[in-house]
Amino acid sequence: MQIAVLDLEWNAAYSRRLRGYLNEIIEFGAVKTGADLQPRGTFGLFVRPQVGKRLNTVVADLTSITEENLTGGVPFMQAVSRFRRWLGEAVLVTWGPSDVLTLIDNCRYFSGDMTVPFLTRYVDLQRYAQDYLGLGGGQMSLESMAQQLGLDISQMEQHRALDDSLITLRILQRVYDEKAILPYIETCNEEFYRKMTFRTAYVRSLEDTRAKPEYFQFMCPRCGGASQLTGEWSPRNKGFQGRLLCGTCGYHFVGRVQIKVKYEGIIVNRKTFPVPVLEEPREALPGPVGHMELDVAEGVGMLRFPQWKVLPGIEHAFSTRLGGVSEGEFAAMNLGYNRGDSDENVEENYRRFLAAAGFPEDSPVCGCQVHKTDIRRVDGSHRGLGIWRPNDCDSADGLCTNVPGVTLVVYAADCVPIYFFDPEHQAIGLAHAGWRGTAAGMAGVMVRRLEQEFGTRPQALLAAIGPSICRDCFEVDEPVAEVFQALPGWEKFVTGPEHEKYHVDLWECCRQTLLDSGVLAEHITLGNVCTMEESSLLFSHRKTRGRRGSNAAMLALKP
Repeated sequence: MQIAVLDLEWNAAYSRRLRGYLNEIIEFGAVKTGADLQPRGTFGLFVRPQVGKRLNTVVADLTSITEENLTGGVPFMQAVSRFRRWLGEAVLVTWGPSDVLTLIDNCRYFSGDMTVPFLTRYVDLQRYAQDYLGLGGGQMSLESMAQQLGLDISQMEQHRALDDSLITLRILQRVYDEKAILPYIETCNEEFYRKMTFRTAYVRSLEDTRAKPEYFQFMCPRCGGASQLTGEWSPRNKGFQGRLLCGTCGYHFVGRVQIKVKYEGIIVNRKTFPVPVLEEPREALPGPVGHMELDVAEGVGMLRFPQWKVLPGIEHAFSTRLGGVSEGEFAAMNLGYNRGDSDENVEENYRRFLAAAGFPEDSPVCGCQVHKTDIRRVDGSHRGLGIWRPNDCDSADGLCTNVPGVTLVVYAADCVPIYFFDPEHQAIGLAHAGWRGTAAGMAGVMVRRLEQEFGTRPQALLAAIGPSICRDCFEVDEPVAEVFQALPGWEKFVTGPEHEKYHVDLWECCRQTLLDSGVLAEHITLGNVCTMEESSLLFSHRKTRGRRGSNAAMLALKP
């Protein structure tokens, strides 16, 4: 059996005929193999655009393809003809279905043909590889799978068709099993095209016959008793949302129903949430909170670790809702620019908090939090980024430095902020770990990064886990629990199920990761402050269902 791995690049082009956008193919790249999966030939071709007159700048930056490259290309249907002759009887393989869908759209647009001329047998390698490796559903990127398999693709030019096809072949070589892959080889008949072109839809009207009454029946997430709707179902997030009351224990909660119509049939997703609770900020009175201390200066409240307040050479703090100028759901010390509060309020809040906490006004630098484990080393040239001037990065959930007078800032409103201090090398780190980052080992990633950048010895490193959601409040569904249950020693931080819900202890998971990374138990400080339980003092995303401002963790080496 011959196999040909194909990858395409395309440009989003507006079509007057469609009165909408077409992903116009601009490059073919493919590699052909035999049964031994060794390359026997390649195919590379630029396609001259016929719809888009200009190359999208995002596409140009991502692919490095130029207008000059495309000027020398061939029309799309000529490219299809050439590729058909080159492909022969080989089985076509792509990473995910998007390339095939784009081929179908382009063939329909340029020739009116509802099928792709060379498509006879096809394998979606993404689906096969994830099933074969037991990685579950979702759409894993080509780069992520290469990393999962430990492939070095640093010398490959990603987002170019030929190199991406070669990367895809290397993945195929790692996961290929002649018998296992057979069920994934699809014959491209009428049913195949119906399935490929079926557009997932959502039921958006209660009058729709597919919105069956049983989909809207909820059991109480606390006691398992029957519940009743207390108002009406309203449209929300491609579905419906309503408030319910348990007839057994009297618990009020929110139910959300999403009815997805797929080719395979109806899929119903149902979730429950606590009722949003908005509280006024409490009175600014200093004193202990959990294992931390609430300090108040000039009416501004901040939480600190008592053990860290006595450490020489560093300043640290975690903001509270006390002492700012914001109002309503942002009251009062909101330090997040992207929550809906005015920039003027946020800027004034920063001035007040920085002054009260003892950080120079021009010193803070924040990352770009996207719930990954990327860490950025910063220095004096970065001061003000993300606060007083626009940020210049796409992903940084952690920051580190050995430069005094640079204040590291991460945001948290239920996620876990983790402070790091290396007293031997006078270096610091500050990490943001949501549940994804926690499960991905963000705490350990920071330890290794400090080792790499500053020579930090884990045994000498001090770490502190700041205010975030506690185990009792962090109730999750089975898919999230399964992510944590895949980690070593998960029994220490996952409990349940109880009424189909699990609880995850993010603090303990982070602590175990630190211990596994070589940090000594006596060097780990736990703040024991729950943002959800202390919602009159701290912003909590889950307590308010997103109607909130942002807390900020800050850490700096003193000048």
